[in-house]
Amino acid sequence: LHGHVEFDNMKCVVRDKRFLTFEYCHLKSINRTYKYASLKSKIQQLPVDNCVTMFQVKRRENKRIVYNFDIKLDGCKFMRERNNVIANWVYQTFAPYSNLNHTCPYNHDIVLDKLPVQHVNRLVQSVIPDGRYYINSTWLIDSIPRTEILLYFTKS
Repeated sequence: LHGHVEFDNMKCVVRDKRFLTFEYCHLKSINRTYKYASLKSKIQQLPVDNCVTMFQVKRRENKRIVYNFDIKLDGCKFMRERNNVIANWVYQTFAPYSNLNHTCPYNHDIVLDKLPVQHVNRLVQSVIPDGRYYINSTWLIDSIPRTEILLYFTKS
C-alpha cells in the first residue's frame, strides 16, 4: 500500500454568497516536489455556533465510482470530543495547517495555509490503495448548505 500522493485539483464551491465567500482557494506548485493546497474563507455572518459536515471519499475509475465512503457529523461536537476515529484521522491530515482547531463558536474566517502534499502523503500512504480519488466536504451552517470543498488526488 505504500505509494505517492499527488494533488490534482481543488475547488471551493460557494452555495450562499451572502454567508460566505472565498478570498482564495487553490493548489500551488513551487517545484516538482513541493505542491500545497490553500484556502481562505470570508464568513459574512459570525459567529458560527453550529456546523454539520458531510464528508465523502470516492475512488474513480473510468467514470465509475468503485469506492465510496460517507460520513456526516456535528462539527462542533466533533471538535469537543474527537470521538469519531475516521473523522479524527481525516482531521489530522489538515489540522496543523488550519485555524479550524477549536470548538464552536467560530468568530473568524477559516484558513488552510499551505497544506503540503508531503504531509498528506505521510498520513495516507499506507492506508488507502492506489487509485484516483476525490474528497467532497459539504459544510452546513444552520442546516443550510453553505459551501463545498472538493479535492482531487491520485495515489500511485
